[in-house]
Amino acid sequence: MTADELKKIAAKIGKCLALAASDNPAEAEAAKRQADALMKKYNLTSGDVAAAEVHEEQIGLDTPYKPPVYLGQLAVLIAKAFGCGSHGEIGLTNTRFHFYGLGIKPSLAAYTFDVLRRRLAKDRKTYSATLTRCKRTTKVRRADLFCQAWVARIARQVSAFAGNEQEQLAIETYKKQQHGDSLRPDDRDQARAKHYNDWRSSQAGYQAAEDVSLHKPVQSKRGALLAAQ
Repeated sequence: MTADELKKIAAKIGKCLALAASDNPAEAEAAKRQADALMKKYNLTSGDVAAAEVHEEQIGLDTPYKPPVYLGQLAVLIAKAFGCGSHGEIGLTNTRFHFYGLGIKPSLAAYTFDVLRRRLAKDRKTYSATLTRCKRTTKVRRADLFCQAWVARIARQVSAFAGNEQEQLAIETYKKQQHGDSLRPDDRDQARAKHYNDWRSSQAGYQAAEDVSLHKPVQSKRGALLAAQ
């Protein structure tokens, strides 16, 4: 069964399940029987039906390299804020972050991530330019500490929107269907402070993100989407 065929069947089953909640007992029972019959015929579960409604958005980083740990953390916290799932993918020419969920959420999450990661890259470049009297390894470590603190500051704005159980089931089923057990957590170590000035780098990153709003890109994207409808 192709993905398009699955979506069509899932949509039909979804309509039946919606009718199964009708106040009319006869109508509700008939709709439930039809939904059960279709799921049995196509060997589908309620999770499969829900997963058919999940879609994803991708953001490319224009680099084939494994992204820094702090960018993965930024993607995870934004996905969490929008009730989405996420993962990174390293390509031969372009590394990508995927955001998947229901409705407008993946689009908002991907857009917000792209806006914030560009702002973070700009702030990192500005801060790195101030590190003039240190070795390259020290400069990279302190810039990484700056970025980690920047992301930590953004995380304070996130109120997790886990969604309901059906949404989470849909996302988890979609993830399993698309990737199985192939996805692995990023267990790389973060940059760690070694000297006093390293702690100052973290402080600088935290302060640099104080005026960064998680919600501003969301409002911009939502307005653009509504205007296009």
